Amino acid sequence: MTQPKTGSEKKTFIPKDFSSATELQKRMITALVGGTALLLLLATGGRFGIAIFAAILSVAMLWEFIEISFELEDKAEKRWTLLAFSWLVSFSSFFIPETHFGMLVLVFLALFIYFLLTARRHQGAAYQQHLRELIYSVFGFLYLGMLPGFLPRLYGVSGNLHWVLIFLFINWAGDIGAYFAGKKYGKNKLYPEISPKKTWEGAAGGLASSVVVVLLYKLLFLPELSVVSALLVPLVVAPVAQVGDLCESFIKRAFGKKDSGGLLPGHGGFLDRFDGVVFSLPVMYACVKVLG
Repeated sequence: MTQPKTGSEKKTFIPKDFSSATELQKRMITALVGGTALLLLLATGGRFGIAIFAAILSVAMLWEFIEISFELEDKAEKRWTLLAFSWLVSFSSFFIPETHFGMLVLVFLALFIYFLLTARRHQGAAYQQHLRELIYSVFGFLYLGMLPGFLPRLYGVSGNLHWVLIFLFINWAGDIGAYFAGKKYGKNKLYPEISPKKTWEGAAGGLASSVVVVLLYKLLFLPELSVVSALLVPLVVAPVAQVGDLCESFIKRAFGKKDSGGLLPGHGGFLDRFDGVVFSLPVMYACVKVLG
Protein backbone atom coordinates (compact mmCIF):
# COMPACT_ATOMS: atom_id res chain seq x y z
CA MET A 1 0.00 0.00 0.00
CA THR A 2 1.38 3.41 -0.98
CA GLN A 3 2.26 5.58 2.00
CA PRO A 4 1.06 9.19 1.93
CA LYS A 5 3.71 11.83 1.44
CA THR A 6 4.76 13.71 4.53
CA GLY A 7 5.66 17.36 4.67
CA SER A 8 9.35 16.51 5.00
CA GLU A 9 9.24 14.83 1.58
CA LYS A 10 8.15 17.93 -0.29
CA LYS A 11 10.49 19.23 -2.94
CA THR A 12 12.80 22.03 -1.89
CA PHE A 13 15.01 24.36 -3.86
CA ILE A 14 18.18 22.70 -2.54
CA PRO A 15 18.35 19.12 -3.91
CA LYS A 16 19.54 16.22 -1.75
CA ASP A 17 21.92 15.20 -4.53
CA PHE A 18 23.49 17.83 -6.79
CA SER A 19 23.47 15.42 -9.74
CA SER A 20 19.66 15.20 -9.49
CA ALA A 21 19.17 18.98 -9.51
CA THR A 22 17.40 20.70 -12.37
CA GLU A 23 19.38 22.94 -14.72
CA LEU A 24 17.95 26.03 -13.01
CA GLN A 25 18.94 24.72 -9.57
CA LYS A 26 22.47 23.93 -10.78
CA ARG A 27 22.69 27.35 -12.40
CA MET A 28 21.63 29.18 -9.23
CA ILE A 29 23.76 27.09 -6.83
CA THR A 30 26.86 27.56 -9.01
CA ALA A 31 26.19 31.30 -9.27
CA LEU A 32 25.68 31.62 -5.51
CA VAL A 33 28.83 29.70 -4.56
CA GLY A 34 31.00 31.23 -7.28
CA GLY A 35 29.68 34.75 -6.76
CA THR A 36 30.26 34.59 -3.00
CA ALA A 37 33.83 33.31 -3.47
CA LEU A 38 34.55 36.04 -6.01
CA LEU A 39 33.18 38.83 -3.82
CA LEU A 40 35.27 37.59 -0.89
CA LEU A 41 38.38 37.55 -3.07
CA LEU A 42 37.74 41.08 -4.31
CA ALA A 43 36.87 42.43 -0.85
CA THR A 44 39.92 40.93 0.88
CA GLY A 45 42.47 41.00 -1.92
CA GLY A 46 42.02 44.54 -3.20
CA ARG A 47 43.72 45.32 -6.49
CA PHE A 48 45.97 42.27 -6.24
CA GLY A 49 42.95 40.01 -5.69
CA ILE A 50 41.33 41.55 -8.76
CA ALA A 51 44.52 40.91 -10.76
CA ILE A 52 44.57 37.27 -9.59
CA PHE A 53 40.94 36.84 -10.65
CA ALA A 54 41.61 38.44 -14.04
CA ALA A 55 44.59 36.12 -14.63
CA ILE A 56 42.60 33.03 -13.63
CA LEU A 57 39.76 34.14 -15.88
CA SER A 58 42.11 34.67 -18.80
CA VAL A 59 43.76 31.26 -18.39
CA ALA A 60 40.47 29.38 -17.97
CA MET A 61 38.88 30.98 -21.03
CA LEU A 62 41.97 30.54 -23.18
CA TRP A 63 42.12 26.87 -22.15
CA GLU A 64 38.54 26.34 -23.32
CA PHE A 65 39.05 28.32 -26.54
CA ILE A 66 42.08 26.21 -27.46
CA GLU A 67 40.20 23.02 -26.60
CA ILE A 68 37.44 23.78 -29.09
CA SER A 69 39.57 25.30 -31.88
CA PHE A 70 42.92 23.46 -32.02
CA GLU A 71 43.21 20.05 -33.68
CA LEU A 72 46.87 19.09 -34.20
CA GLU A 73 48.79 16.66 -31.99
CA ASP A 74 50.89 19.45 -30.43
CA LYS A 75 47.75 21.09 -28.96
CA ALA A 76 48.99 20.68 -25.37
CA GLU A 77 52.33 22.36 -26.11
CA LYS A 78 50.63 25.26 -27.87
CA ARG A 79 48.13 25.59 -25.02
CA TRP A 80 50.80 25.89 -22.33
CA THR A 81 52.81 28.33 -24.46
CA LEU A 82 49.79 30.59 -24.90
CA LEU A 83 48.81 30.34 -21.22
CA ALA A 84 52.35 31.25 -20.15
CA PHE A 85 52.25 34.37 -22.33
CA SER A 86 48.85 35.24 -20.87
CA TRP A 87 50.12 35.09 -17.29
CA LEU A 88 53.22 37.08 -18.26
CA VAL A 89 51.15 39.91 -19.72
CA SER A 90 48.62 39.83 -16.85
CA PHE A 91 51.19 40.34 -14.13
CA SER A 92 53.58 42.59 -16.03
CA SER A 93 50.59 44.87 -16.73
CA PHE A 94 49.71 44.78 -13.02
CA PHE A 95 53.19 45.58 -11.66
CA ILE A 96 54.34 47.82 -14.54
CA PRO A 97 51.16 49.17 -16.23
CA GLU A 98 53.07 51.29 -18.74
CA THR A 99 54.50 48.12 -20.36
CA HIS A 100 51.06 46.79 -21.36
CA PHE A 101 51.13 47.71 -25.04
CA GLY A 102 54.80 46.78 -25.44
CA MET A 103 54.16 43.35 -23.92
CA LEU A 104 51.31 42.73 -26.37
CA VAL A 105 53.61 43.47 -29.31
CA LEU A 106 56.33 41.21 -27.89
CA VAL A 107 53.86 38.36 -27.40
CA PHE A 108 52.66 38.72 -31.00
CA LEU A 109 56.25 38.47 -32.26
CA ALA A 110 57.05 35.57 -29.91
CA LEU A 111 53.98 33.62 -31.04
CA PHE A 112 54.83 34.14 -34.69
CA ILE A 113 58.42 32.94 -34.12
CA TYR A 114 57.26 29.92 -32.10
CA PHE A 115 54.84 28.81 -34.84
CA LEU A 116 57.53 29.41 -37.47
CA LEU A 117 60.04 27.20 -35.66
CA THR A 118 57.51 24.41 -35.12
CA ALA A 119 56.15 24.50 -38.70
CA ARG A 120 58.64 21.79 -39.78
CA ARG A 121 56.64 19.23 -37.80
CA HIS A 122 53.66 19.49 -40.13
CA GLN A 123 53.11 18.63 -43.78
CA GLY A 124 50.25 19.08 -46.23
CA ALA A 125 46.87 19.83 -44.66
CA ALA A 126 48.43 19.81 -41.18
CA TYR A 127 50.77 22.63 -42.27
CA GLN A 128 47.77 24.78 -43.23
CA GLN A 129 46.02 23.91 -39.95
CA HIS A 130 49.20 24.93 -38.11
CA LEU A 131 48.97 28.38 -39.71
CA ARG A 132 45.27 28.60 -38.81
CA GLU A 133 46.17 27.79 -35.20
CA LEU A 134 48.65 30.68 -35.22
CA ILE A 135 45.80 32.97 -36.31
CA TYR A 136 43.55 31.45 -33.61
CA SER A 137 46.32 32.05 -31.05
CA VAL A 138 46.69 35.73 -31.92
CA PHE A 139 42.92 36.22 -31.94
CA GLY A 140 42.47 34.25 -28.70
CA PHE A 141 45.22 36.19 -26.99
CA LEU A 142 43.77 39.58 -27.95
CA TYR A 143 40.26 38.46 -27.01
CA LEU A 144 40.88 36.41 -23.87
CA GLY A 145 44.43 37.30 -22.87
CA MET A 146 44.16 41.08 -23.14
CA LEU A 147 40.55 42.03 -22.32
CA PRO A 148 40.44 40.57 -18.76
CA GLY A 149 43.41 42.84 -17.97
CA PHE A 150 41.03 45.80 -17.99
CA LEU A 151 39.56 44.60 -14.68
CA PRO A 152 42.51 45.69 -12.46
CA ARG A 153 42.83 48.77 -14.67
CA LEU A 154 39.19 49.58 -13.91
CA TYR A 155 40.00 49.39 -10.20
CA GLY A 156 43.07 51.58 -10.74
CA VAL A 157 41.28 54.34 -12.65
CA SER A 158 38.36 54.49 -10.20
CA GLY A 159 40.50 54.18 -7.07
CA ASN A 160 38.03 51.94 -5.24
CA LEU A 161 36.06 48.72 -5.48
CA HIS A 162 32.69 50.34 -6.19
CA TRP A 163 32.96 50.46 -9.98
CA VAL A 164 34.30 46.90 -10.17
CA LEU A 165 31.28 45.69 -8.18
CA ILE A 166 28.88 47.82 -10.21
CA PHE A 167 30.34 46.35 -13.40
CA LEU A 168 29.91 42.77 -12.16
CA PHE A 169 26.37 43.49 -10.94
CA ILE A 170 25.46 44.95 -14.35
CA ASN A 171 26.53 41.69 -15.99
CA TRP A 172 24.98 39.38 -13.38
CA ALA A 173 21.68 41.26 -13.25
CA GLY A 174 21.62 41.38 -17.05
CA ASP A 175 22.07 37.60 -17.29
CA ILE A 176 19.43 36.87 -14.65
CA GLY A 177 16.93 39.38 -16.05
CA ALA A 178 17.41 38.12 -19.61
CA TYR A 179 17.00 34.49 -18.53
CA PHE A 180 13.73 34.97 -16.66
CA ALA A 181 12.26 37.60 -19.01
CA GLY A 182 13.06 35.37 -21.96
CA LYS A 183 11.46 32.35 -20.27
CA LYS A 184 8.32 34.27 -19.37
CA TYR A 185 7.80 36.66 -22.28
CA GLY A 186 10.23 35.62 -25.02
CA LYS A 187 8.60 35.38 -28.46
CA ASN A 188 10.68 37.36 -30.94
CA LYS A 189 14.07 35.82 -31.67
CA LEU A 190 17.07 38.12 -31.30
CA TYR A 191 19.49 36.31 -33.64
CA PRO A 192 18.24 32.75 -34.23
CA GLU A 193 21.01 31.86 -36.71
CA ILE A 194 23.59 32.27 -33.94
CA SER A 195 21.72 31.80 -30.65
CA PRO A 196 18.23 30.26 -31.11
CA LYS A 197 17.10 30.75 -27.49
CA LYS A 198 17.78 34.48 -27.14
CA THR A 199 14.87 36.86 -27.62
CA TRP A 200 14.34 40.60 -27.81
CA GLU A 201 12.12 40.37 -24.74
CA GLY A 202 14.93 38.67 -22.83
CA ALA A 203 17.40 41.33 -23.96
CA ALA A 204 15.04 44.08 -22.78
CA GLY A 205 14.57 42.31 -19.42
CA GLY A 206 18.33 42.05 -19.00
CA LEU A 207 18.85 45.73 -19.77
CA ALA A 208 16.10 46.77 -17.34
CA SER A 209 17.56 44.57 -14.59
CA SER A 210 21.00 46.12 -15.08
CA VAL A 211 19.61 49.65 -14.76
CA VAL A 212 17.63 48.75 -11.62
CA VAL A 213 20.60 47.12 -9.87
CA VAL A 214 22.84 50.16 -10.49
CA LEU A 215 20.17 52.53 -9.17
CA LEU A 216 19.82 50.36 -6.06
CA TYR A 217 23.60 50.30 -5.59
CA LYS A 218 23.64 54.10 -5.81
CA LEU A 219 20.92 54.43 -3.16
CA LEU A 220 22.53 51.95 -0.76
CA PHE A 221 26.28 52.38 -1.17
CA LEU A 222 27.19 55.28 -3.47
CA PRO A 223 24.82 58.25 -2.93
CA GLU A 224 27.34 60.69 -4.46
CA LEU A 225 26.91 59.00 -7.84
CA SER A 226 24.69 61.14 -10.07
CA VAL A 227 21.43 59.73 -11.40
CA VAL A 228 22.60 60.47 -14.95
CA SER A 229 25.71 58.33 -14.47
CA ALA A 230 23.72 55.58 -12.74
CA LEU A 231 21.45 55.43 -15.80
CA LEU A 232 24.03 56.01 -18.52
CA VAL A 233 26.59 53.36 -17.49
CA PRO A 234 24.27 50.31 -17.54
CA LEU A 235 22.53 51.58 -20.70
CA VAL A 236 25.92 51.55 -22.45
CA VAL A 237 27.61 48.54 -20.83
CA ALA A 238 24.72 46.03 -20.66
CA PRO A 239 23.99 45.95 -24.44
CA VAL A 240 27.70 45.47 -25.17
CA ALA A 241 27.75 42.54 -22.73
CA GLN A 242 24.84 40.99 -24.64
CA VAL A 243 26.72 41.45 -27.91
CA GLY A 244 29.70 39.73 -26.27
CA ASP A 245 27.45 36.79 -25.46
CA LEU A 246 26.41 36.57 -29.11
CA CYS A 247 30.04 36.78 -30.26
CA GLU A 248 30.94 33.79 -28.11
CA SER A 249 27.93 31.90 -29.50
CA PHE A 250 29.21 32.76 -32.98
CA ILE A 251 32.55 31.12 -32.17
CA LYS A 252 30.96 28.01 -30.66
CA ARG A 253 28.61 27.61 -33.61
CA ALA A 254 31.55 27.84 -36.03
CA PHE A 255 33.23 24.91 -34.24
CA GLY A 256 30.00 22.95 -33.70
CA LYS A 257 30.00 23.25 -29.89
CA LYS A 258 27.05 23.79 -27.55
CA ASP A 259 29.16 24.80 -24.51
CA SER A 260 32.78 25.91 -24.21
CA GLY A 261 33.30 23.54 -21.27
CA GLY A 262 31.67 21.91 -18.28
CA LEU A 263 33.47 23.30 -15.23
CA LEU A 264 30.53 25.45 -14.12
CA PRO A 265 27.37 23.29 -13.74
CA GLY A 266 24.32 24.95 -15.22
CA HIS A 267 26.46 27.52 -17.04
CA GLY A 268 28.84 25.46 -19.16
CA GLY A 269 32.40 26.76 -19.11
CA PHE A 270 34.18 29.95 -18.08
CA LEU A 271 33.90 31.29 -21.61
CA ASP A 272 30.12 30.71 -21.52
CA ARG A 273 29.79 32.46 -18.16
CA PHE A 274 32.15 35.41 -18.64
CA ASP A 275 31.85 36.12 -22.37
CA GLY A 276 29.83 39.29 -21.81
CA VAL A 277 32.10 40.33 -18.93
CA VAL A 278 35.34 40.40 -20.92
CA PHE A 279 33.68 41.94 -23.98
CA SER A 280 32.16 44.83 -22.03
CA LEU A 281 35.17 45.47 -19.75
CA PRO A 282 36.92 48.01 -22.05
CA VAL A 283 33.59 49.84 -22.46
CA MET A 284 33.13 50.02 -18.69
CA TYR A 285 36.71 51.25 -18.31
CA ALA A 286 36.06 53.97 -20.91
CA CYS A 287 32.82 55.01 -19.15
CA VAL A 288 34.55 55.47 -15.80
CA LYS A 289 37.47 57.24 -17.47
CA VAL A 290 35.12 59.69 -19.20
CA LEU A 291 32.84 60.20 -16.20
CA GLY A 292 35.78 60.72 -13.88
